Amino acid sequence: MENSQSNFVKIIKEICKEEDIQLISYSSDWAFQLEKNGVKNFILGYQFGLNRAVSQQISADKAVASEVMTQNHVPNVEHRCFMAPHMFRFTGENGNWKQMRAMLEKYKDIVCKDNEGTGGYLVFHVKTQRQLEEAAQQIFASADAMAISPYYEIEKEYRVILLDEQVQIAFEKKRKMLVGDGVSTIRTLYANYLLDAGHAVEMLPSAVGLDRVLEKGEVYLFNWKHNLGQGAEPDVLEKLPESLKQLAIDAARALNLRFASIDIVKCNGEWRVLEVNSGVMMENLASNGIRCYELAKEIYRKAIKKML
Repeated sequence: MENSQSNFVKIIKEICKEEDIQLISYSSDWAFQLEKNGVKNFILGYQFGLNRAVSQQISADKAVASEVMTQNHVPNVEHRCFMAPHMFRFTGENGNWKQMRAMLEKYKDIVCKDNEGTGGYLVFHVKTQRQLEEAAQQIFASADAMAISPYYEIEKEYRVILLDEQVQIAFEKKRKMLVGDGVSTIRTLYANYLLDAGHAVEMLPSAVGLDRVLEKGEVYLFNWKHNLGQGAEPDVLEKLPESLKQLAIDAARALNLRFASIDIVKCNGEWRVLEVNSGVMMENLASNGIRCYELAKEIYRKAIKKML
């Protein structure tokens, strides 16, 4: 989709028209200048002119953000940074392969990702040295750094959007799945899934084992990732538990962010912050029907009003 055709751009233009805000677009709607009553501010990508530049940079760096949260006693999924070979002039000549292997040997099961990536792209579930080498090669081909974290079996993942420490919306990212009945094979369950109205074709994680019968209640996930852009669907929560609200606020405070989206995961019965994003993207949420579109629009409206 062209950026100019996105829900985000449509929403920003609608808000500015409704609020009598002068809007100037740059670089095919990638950046905007907003002005009202002599006050001017900017939106770049999904970054609004509310957060300090250094806080944006820190939250974009998964490893640094993790260290900051740990230092501030915010439970989070540990991320450690490994620089690409072309960046060794900044980090020394010892390389990082030994340390990367040590993390794999320590946890046995890890996740490798672009240290500043978004949307679940260039994210790999790694269990072997060969998989580690393949992940590093693909990530370092386009990124300056790779983050490695332990792999956790995530029970639930919530996204919480905060504006000045007030929860604007919270929703669960629900992955698409098949549920066994004790009789049908994965292949049959998938065929029945596709026959249901409104279900799009999903890429299965493997073509192997499709004739296995799922036990009654057994879950077969289409994707191990929870990203909305990777097929998960948002389920808006009526109320976020106070403990999770406070966890999100603590994460935003630690990183000194006014407007942010915080991903919180439940693993091993405990809640941790997975990532914090200073760029508040609600494109997939807004695509999930008129109610979600209006919810996203009102959140962006509040942010824009605080900018001007």
